[in-house]
Amino acid sequence: MIYVFKKEVGSYFSTPFGFVYMGIFLLLSGLSFTIYNLVGLSGDMAGMFSLLSNLSFMIFPVLTMRLFAEERRAGTEQLMINSQLTITDIVLGKYFAALFVMICSMLVTLVYVGILIRFGYPNLGAVAASYIGYFILSMAMIAVCTFASSMADNQVTAAIASFGLMFVLVMLNSFTRSVDIPVITEVLSALAITTRYEEFTLGVFRLGPICYYLAFAAVALFLTVKNVERRRLW
Repeated sequence: MIYVFKKEVGSYFSTPFGFVYMGIFLLLSGLSFTIYNLVGLSGDMAGMFSLLSNLSFMIFPVLTMRLFAEERRAGTEQLMINSQLTITDIVLGKYFAALFVMICSMLVTLVYVGILIRFGYPNLGAVAASYIGYFILSMAMIAVCTFASSMADNQVTAAIASFGLMFVLVMLNSFTRSVDIPVITEVLSALAITTRYEEFTLGVFRLGPICYYLAFAAVALFLTVKNVERRRLW
């Protein structure tokens, strides 16, 4: 897994993909920080991360679109999945590489926290909750995009599939509120990936939402492993 992780991280920063993702992420976070904090005179970062959580379906596909499609384009997929590495090691190595790039982007935004501390009196507990909550949410979203990427044969298809799947999971949050059928509402609520994130923006930590996102990520990665194993049999 470490070998795959190092290889993927190197690929992110030796090609435009990593920098394009970081550029889009920092552009969106910078605009939202300006609107909610500088113009809106807010001392927490709930607004910024709330906006990012709803726009992440547009940026995470950029981060994951090349994970498996690049191997197929270069003709190295069969060599990789039939090597001594296990499929789980391959999937986790690629997943953690994407997660690492996301973490690097989040670390840059700590500059915003420094600005708040320098010129105001921010609620650091609420700020920390927003960061941790967005990180846990990102783990689930990136896992879903990794699964979508594993099903595509090229980068464009991977990006479109990831975008479409993430768009549906994010929009279910709004759609659930308009449905008044108990069973269907519960199912849609369980799939609406951003619903439980709202608690983190309020500085509330409960075990339920944390376990939900970790389980969401685990299921998506499990499906990714099974999908790659199926391709090995082709």
